[in-house]
Amino acid sequence: MTVTFCTDEHVPSVFITTLRSSGYEVIKANTIFGEGTNDRRLLEHCAENDYIFITHDKKDFSGPASDGIDHAGIIIYTNPVLLRDNPDRIVRTLERVLGYYPPKELSGEQIWLDQWYSK
Repeated sequence: MTVTFCTDEHVPSVFITTLRSSGYEVIKANTIFGEGTNDRRLLEHCAENDYIFITHDKKDFSGPASDGIDHAGIIIYTNPVLLRDNPDRIVRTLERVLGYYPPKELSGEQIWLDQWYSK
């Protein structure tokens, strides 16, 4: 199964490029919806298209904020420089997550990337 990620507007370009060069399809939320996308609509779009969503915005996409919204899975990172400074290692970390959670099992899950990352 091919995995497609949708990235929030603040995900670093270097990480997106690294993810693409590793064979993953990546859709940028602001390319689809422009800046300031409605969070609910974004997650619904990801669910409709089986996109796993990657974000740094834990306030809007974790806990009660995303309850009741169907989604294909949310990957949340809390360290803002992690994806920019270590994109290769983060891609490998995502691959570990995908090895544990096949894409269909990520549906409705929130994964805290920092907890999976090892230096």
